Amino acid sequence: MVRLLLGALLVGIAALGGGLVWENEAIEFKVKPGDTEAKVEFRFANKGRRPVRILRLRTTCGCTAAVADKQVYQRGETGSVTATFRFQGRTGVQLKTVRVTTDDPKKPTTTLQLTGTLPWNVRLNERLLIWKLGSAPIPLEVFVQTNPDQDLKLAKVDLDSRAFSCKLKSTKTPGRYRLVFTPRSTAEATQGVAALRTKPKLNNAEVARSRIFLYVK
Repeated sequence: MVRLLLGALLVGIAALGGGLVWENEAIEFKVKPGDTEAKVEFRFANKGRRPVRILRLRTTCGCTAAVADKQVYQRGETGSVTATFRFQGRTGVQLKTVRVTTDDPKKPTTTLQLTGTLPWNVRLNERLLIWKLGSAPIPLEVFVQTNPDQDLKLAKVDLDSRAFSCKLKSTKTPGRYRLVFTPRSTAEATQGVAALRTKPKLNNAEVARSRIFLYVK
């Protein structure tokens, strides 16, 4: 009888400590071409017998931000912490964490994880083409490979200068393209930039990384 009373007392004391119970402490995000960030919502409920206050949210680095929908959660109340991860040109496997600190003495900290893989979308064998001033205006090639797993197609190439021309040609390899650039003249120094346009569209950071620079000098 004494043991039963002691057990009930311990359970009661633990319950008085309150506590946030999370649906998931680790979530994997998915991305598609053109995405610049991933947003993940970690949901929870206060299963304890007292209010719980979120004191601090600390993220892995400046590329990740986290915010709770409010600060204090009453007994039985639900809530969420939303984490936003900005890609900023990253590729490959990513793991970001959010450390949640509360005033719950039973479990004052919880570490949330958001994971995912940022695929490469476009690769180029060259990003700089140079023709010598006064040389023959011969065609030079750049090979572009889009990620076939992303169902990404190279639709066109935009040139910011009329001093160059570009022919876009497909190859037998899925997602592989051949770009043929030719200067209209090499008599004078000039320059230009070629921007790749895909379907679906790349985000601004990917567009910047896939630019091709053309020079006659």
